[in-house]
Amino acid sequence: MSDQHNQVLDSELTAFRERVVEGVRFDTLRFCIMHGDGNVIMIVDERLSGLAAESVTSTLARELCQSFTVPKVDGVAFVRPTVSPLRMTYFERDGTHAQMCGNALRCLTRYGVERGYLSTEDSVETDDGVKRVSFVDGEARAALGPGREYQQVRDNWYFAFSGLPHLVVVMDDLDAFNAVNVRVDGAKLAHDEELCRQLNHPEGLHVNYLHRGEDHIAIRTFEVGVEDETKACGTGVAATGYIAHRAWGMPYPLRVRVPGGVMTAEDGEHGLTISGVTGYLFTEDETPVANVFQRSVL
Repeated sequence: MSDQHNQVLDSELTAFRERVVEGVRFDTLRFCIMHGDGNVIMIVDERLSGLAAESVTSTLARELCQSFTVPKVDGVAFVRPTVSPLRMTYFERDGTHAQMCGNALRCLTRYGVERGYLSTEDSVETDDGVKRVSFVDGEARAALGPGREYQQVRDNWYFAFSGLPHLVVVMDDLDAFNAVNVRVDGAKLAHDEELCRQLNHPEGLHVNYLHRGEDHIAIRTFEVGVEDETKACGTGVAATGYIAHRAWGMPYPLRVRVPGGVMTAEDGEHGLTISGVTGYLFTEDETPVANVFQRSVL
């Protein structure tokens, strides 16, 4: 992290610890900031923070996420280790409650295993049901359940549900794929009321732009709730891999290039499964593998 980034983070942390939102004092919160292939996720430990379940609200989530610009947080996962199976409650950056986030689930899996909340192969309860997860040999994997609601919407447009609704726009021209303004063009499709009604998801659509290579696919994703392009989207990796397999017969495991790296999509016993890199961007926790103060910026 550069000196300038350190100064910004120090300033934001100072302001963060002085805040109180809906009766929750931020200086009592135990949290870290992680990433899954560049998708930046805040993890808040409800047990260590003394945070009651009823205190976990959309307003609190939004204020937590928007407290930081270095790094910019895409969403927050609240982990409740006092129940079995361990529970994840997830909110997007703007406070939108999302029933699933694939990369948050992968980050939470690593967090939970390293703190003894989870075994290396375990289950996590989410608002999209109980999901099987693992953290073995440094790799976090998450099974998101079966692919659902597959359909071809029109020429080069597909749809699938992988814990969240995903519209997939196929772009054959690589230059056009690289040039698309995901933030602007994706937002138009994500909030197109007629399209959302047609696909039975009035809450909005995540939008994936997809380019097909010989042995992989590349995607760029607009995320509802972040309202911008993200460096990786786990449910998007699962949905686009599922569509590539069904529509064109591309074999699993399938490499999926995202702006933040390369992830893998598979389909197994517990459904669509994603894997890739996870890491810590900020933590003060003492854990078996992260026992010193850490800072990093993507």
